Amino acid sequence: MKLHWGHKLTFFVSLFILFIIFLVYKISVQKIDLVDKNYYEKGIKYQDEINKFSEAKVVQPKIEFDLAKQLITFTANDSTIKGTLHFYRSADADKDFEVPFQLTNNQFIYSTQSIQAGIWHITFEWVLNGKLMAIEKQLVL
Repeated sequence: MKLHWGHKLTFFVSLFILFIIFLVYKISVQKIDLVDKNYYEKGIKYQDEINKFSEAKVVQPKIEFDLAKQLITFTANDSTIKGTLHFYRSADADKDFEVPFQLTNNQFIYSTQSIQAGIWHITFEWVLNGKLMAIEKQLVL
């Protein structure tokens, strides 16, 4: 039996339809995470975010990543600083976590040995003299 143009057209249209069905399936099972659970509420209060990052420039804390020793070091001039260290992984929101910190001898050291390799967005947030401050860095493990 010889295939003429009608058979070929039916074959390619069927392939196209199967391809579209495959794409719809792949898109429907893809996991999509927002940057934050309260993303829209934070968007309304974004000026507060800008203020806390600009306030941190006055304190000028020093953040160092030592990949060989697998340590993060946060150093500041005021040892009364305590706050939260937020780890955000854009590839998987289930891996996000927070660590409370308090400076000892003007520094805080955190080990990154237990953290999965990949790109992490790290935010240090603290309150000093009644003002909320923050610094954000990116870490590649």
